[in-house]
Parts: sequence; C-alpha cells; structure tokens
Amino acid sequence: MKYVKILGLAALAAMAVMAFVGAGTASATELYSGATTLKAGTEIQATLSGTALLQTTDGIELDTCTGGEVKGKTTNTGSSTETVKGNIEALTWTNCTEPTSTIAKGGLEIHWTSGLNGTVTSIANPVTGEVSEVTVNTTIFGSCIFTIATGSIIGTLTGSTTTNATFDINAIATRKSGLCPNSAKWNGTYKVTKPLPLHVTTS
Repeated sequence: MKYVKILGLAALAAMAVMAFVGAGTASATELYSGATTLKAGTEIQATLSGTALLQTTDGIELDTCTGGEVKGKTTNTGSSTETVKGNIEALTWTNCTEPTSTIAKGGLEIHWTSGLNGTVTSIANPVTGEVSEVTVNTTIFGSCIFTIATGSIIGTLTGSTTTNATFDINAIATRKSGLCPNSAKWNGTYKVTKPLPLHVTTS
C-alpha cells in the first residue's frame, strides 16, 4: 500500500509539472510586423470594416455603426512565458443608428493560438485600471451602459505577413446600468491599419 501511495504521489507530481509546462507554452505570445518583433509601446490601430452590430440575445437590434476605430499601445513585448497586453487609448463610434460613446477605455490581451493568429481577451487597462464601458442611448430602452467582463474572449486576430490583419469581434456585453437586457451580442470586423503587416506568433 505504501508503494501504491508513493506511485500515486509521483503521478500527481508529474501531472502538475506537465500542466505547468503546458500553461507556459499556451501563454507564449509575441507580435511581429514582417520579421520585426514589436516591442512594448507599439501603437496598434484598427478601423471598422463594414458594420458593428449590438443586439439582444433574442436578435433585437439595439445599435448599428458603420464607422469607428480602436487604437492603443502594447505595454509589454511578450515572451515564452507571457502574452501581449495593451491599453486602449481610443474607442470611437461613428455613423451609428443610436448615439454611442465610450466613457471608459479598458485593455486587451492577445494570446497566440495557431499559425499567425490569436484570441483577444478583455482586461483592465494596464495603465489606468479602467474596464471598457460604452453608453448607447437606445430608442427602445433608453440610455444604457454596457461593459465587457475582464477575462472574457471578445474575438480573434487573424494575422498576415504581407497585408492587413483583421480583428473579428464576437463578444457578449453586459449591461451595467439602464433598462436594456442584461446582456447583448457585439459583432464587427476591424481592419488593422497599423502596424502593417501584423501577425501573432509563439515564442
């Protein structure tokens, strides 16, 4: 019985080591423009391509915008043990069906997944500590503030070594105030205009 316990503890220890190694590998992320590693302080800018749509989970349209921009800077370079994080400096909305504005600018974290691509997660702004909040003055429910929960995946970054990367948003926004439904879906595609090109890689 003693040997069985020892073997069991050894197996658990081995599993823990494997989990640690796996977690480190999964978080290894860096951003590149061509063959150049993008260091901390790199500005990333993306412009809405097509339409950004905010709708209830039942499909009721709350807001549609055909223009807008996301801009920010990376706060670290990334490495074999960490992902790339950044602060949002501008999140704008134009040509919207309802008055829309950003009242707090959060942060983003990019995790390499495969190939030249990665997932994008909502985090608190590494510089200010804010979490993104957007107010929409809807026709149906009046003025509502929506936020994206920290730690939630909001979309994917599809990289390229020759042309614009794309940022596809497919997120759930949570109502913070107002009479809107508790949550809504936010969808849209943004074209990364700076840096050009841009891709995600593992360290």
